[in-house]
Amino acid sequence: MSKFKLFISSVQAEFAEERQLLYDFVRNDELLNHYFEPFIFEQIAAQDTNPRQLYLEEAARCQVYLLLVGQQYGNTPVGGLSPTEQEYHAAGEGNAYRVALIKDLAGLQREEREERFFRQVQHDLSYRIFANPSVLVSLAKLSLYAYLKYKGIIREQSFDEQTRDDVSMADIDPQKVRAFVHQARMKRGFPLSEDKEPETVLQHLRLLRRGVPCNGALLLFAKDPQYFFPSAVVKCAWFLGEEAVKPMEDYKTFEGDIADQINQATSWVMSKLSLRYGQRNEEVQTASELEIPRSVIFEIIVNAVVHRDYNSGGSVQIAVLRNRIVVRNPGTLPVELTKADLMKEHGSYPHNPLIAEVMFQEGYIERYGTGITENIRKMQEAHLLAPYIDLSAEFITTIWRANDATHSVNDATPAANDATPMANDATPMANDATSPANDATDPLAENKRIVDSMVAERVKGKMSSQHLRECIIEACIVEHSVEELARLLNKSVPHIRNHFITCMVADGVLLPTKTPHTPGQTYITNPKYKKETN
Repeated sequence: MSKFKLFISSVQAEFAEERQLLYDFVRNDELLNHYFEPFIFEQIAAQDTNPRQLYLEEAARCQVYLLLVGQQYGNTPVGGLSPTEQEYHAAGEGNAYRVALIKDLAGLQREEREERFFRQVQHDLSYRIFANPSVLVSLAKLSLYAYLKYKGIIREQSFDEQTRDDVSMADIDPQKVRAFVHQARMKRGFPLSEDKEPETVLQHLRLLRRGVPCNGALLLFAKDPQYFFPSAVVKCAWFLGEEAVKPMEDYKTFEGDIADQINQATSWVMSKLSLRYGQRNEEVQTASELEIPRSVIFEIIVNAVVHRDYNSGGSVQIAVLRNRIVVRNPGTLPVELTKADLMKEHGSYPHNPLIAEVMFQEGYIERYGTGITENIRKMQEAHLLAPYIDLSAEFITTIWRANDATHSVNDATPAANDATPMANDATPMANDATSPANDATDPLAENKRIVDSMVAERVKGKMSSQHLRECIIEACIVEHSVEELARLLNKSVPHIRNHFITCMVADGVLLPTKTPHTPGQTYITNPKYKKETN
């Protein structure tokens, strides 16, 4: 078979040593060299053709595109894109598997245009941060191995399919298996009866190999799962302030099987939330509800526990702070998905497919590939910011609380000096921004109507530029096109685009959800934006 073309892209001067290091590593690695042909401009001999055009053609033809992002944006003609950003878009248009590795700048600031490019990369891709050359090589190797697994060239069992030498059916709790069958029969019409032997049930669930329970069976049904997997726990900490610093008000570690961990952790988090009270009309009692829907907390914890990387020695960690809840799990996105895919209904590619199937049968997972969009919908119905996702180190989900326990959307913006890792990226709020807002087939259309109705109440005949700007910021809590904003605000499209959108994007207040000059472009308020005060 022919080799996969690997295009290594970066600002050339800033990453000259790193580019050569990666090139040499791939060429000298026995496995990677067999499957990949790396490309860097330094290895191309002088030619009569335009070198910049040659690089773009190579980027468009590559199967794997490896991007290094640092401090510098690179030389560019006035108003144009840097060579690196052009290569990035060319690879994307060619449907390459794109990987971003971000240099830890140790407190240094990126150039302004590089920062904007970085935000675009954050939106499009999962990424990892490297602090030194050895970490860079290690991350690149993991990414290329993941691609080979995705292509079916490297085959290995998932963690939950693997077995151990020190395990037997004596380690399985029959009562847990019967309880699962009872629940699965009610939820999904599971075909086996509760009187079936545990071996028969595990065999049906593909959790038994030659009479030995798989890792998934141990995590789900073992008498003592932590005996085999000590780090398979959920650690929860409660902080009264906005930073995860001691002293902690409360701390718990939840053990047991996967269902036990999910249920206990969800109940613990909910116990730390505030009640919100509705308006009192003629009723003496006022309606009350928790500030964040329980289903949102439950869904995020389920995802963290079920889809985590159990090969890692890390644990799922939950921090409840005054302004947010941060859920971290040692996991990554599968190669088949990008961050943008998470914001719409997508295929299911679980790291632990056998565990995921059991949790589906038991009703913990309702539908594959819809959890995040459902959470966005529920948060917006509660007039709260949608959950944000950061993939820079682990899989980190941030759920913003309303600090004053009200329904205010804008009051839930990120803190400027946030000590807890969180998402810095823009999160698309709707599946198709070009569709009419009243499209009943769009699961997020109702949330867009809610936001639009709130903004419409602020629209007047004569509005100052500042007032219009504030309306745009509020509307773009969910993504909007320029045309949609113009209709909402009763202004012309050129007026909104030329006097507001261009400037607000340049200032970093708004973020585009698609690459520049893409038809159907929409914009979303930067989650790092802090509400302006008079």
